[in-house]
Amino acid sequence: MNLTSFRVFQFDAKLDPAEVLPALAENAIPPVEMLHDQPLVGWAAPRFLLDRDISDETCHAGSFLHLFLAKAQRKIPSSLLNAYCRMEEIAYMKEQGKNYVNRATRRQIKESVVKRVLPKMPPALSGNEVAVDLKRSLLYTDAKTDAQLDALSAAFAQAAHTALVPLDAAGAAERLFNVRADELAPVSYTPENNGDFVVNDPGLDFFTWLAWRFLSGDGSFPLPGAGAPRADIVLDGPVSLLLEAQGAFQTSLRHGTPLLSRECKTALLGGKKIASFKLLLTLGGETWTALVSAPSFTFSGLKTPPVEKDRDDAAVFVDRMRLLQEFSDAFYALYGVFLRERTDPEAWRKTLAAVAKWMPSMEVKA
Repeated sequence: MNLTSFRVFQFDAKLDPAEVLPALAENAIPPVEMLHDQPLVGWAAPRFLLDRDISDETCHAGSFLHLFLAKAQRKIPSSLLNAYCRMEEIAYMKEQGKNYVNRATRRQIKESVVKRVLPKMPPALSGNEVAVDLKRSLLYTDAKTDAQLDALSAAFAQAAHTALVPLDAAGAAERLFNVRADELAPVSYTPENNGDFVVNDPGLDFFTWLAWRFLSGDGSFPLPGAGAPRADIVLDGPVSLLLEAQGAFQTSLRHGTPLLSRECKTALLGGKKIASFKLLLTLGGETWTALVSAPSFTFSGLKTPPVEKDRDDAAVFVDRMRLLQEFSDAFYALYGVFLRERTDPEAWRKTLAAVAKWMPSMEVKA
């Protein structure tokens, strides 16, 4: 089990734990012998990407279901395809007594090569890991691209008859904290911004607010819940800042201490907001690290406290998921702290005044 990079989703409708696994099994990836020119897509047990044995024994671990949305397809490597096409083009020019090949003929040659060569290619396997928390109605996946997420959403909807709702900046605000992101007024943190260009996104606002809290020496947060530990944060690079306006839309800063760089201060004063950084989160003496990105709330390169690995795969998976959830729960709790402040007019007015006062005097290291 990897899942070091992930996003979190809720279900649009309540999931029936007794029905979901049989439904996923009915949509298992077809046998690879059925593979021809079109890809095969379906669910697989976590042991390997063609494992069609989707059952409680193979996929159930604690309160989780663990699967892959697998894909098998034949591909011609681009260098090999180009070589075959060039070979055919040279033969064509020699036969026709020409020194060039027009566009239509190139296309016909390529189609002919693909039709002839593709069936000879070995299957290429890929997959996106999925962990379904049946108790909390959450889904964790390493799917990131639009194509991967579209495929996952369609496959899960077909099997479980429910849509996936991303807990991104807007989705988490509404689903977890009953805050409509589209009802929040645009925010400008910098005293130098005249309001003409403002990135209106609660995720970017949250990240910039977190950076202010950390850089101003206030990076410790009480978390809700009886006996919950405090969350202590450290922010590090790489850092990206975003403003879709005139000039450079995005600034990326790496190496050294990007948050304390003159470039970061200049970008913040110019109205850019922080879109990603490395987050070091400490809870109860244990530390997690991950690169986090807004507004999607994508977590990459997650490092958790160590787990004992000399056990069966299911036990290791459950422990790993427990640590992953502790991290993501704390992250969303921090988002809740921000949103409570953001939706309190008096508290937010004081925050904006404090940030505007701090930003021009922000400490930098040349």
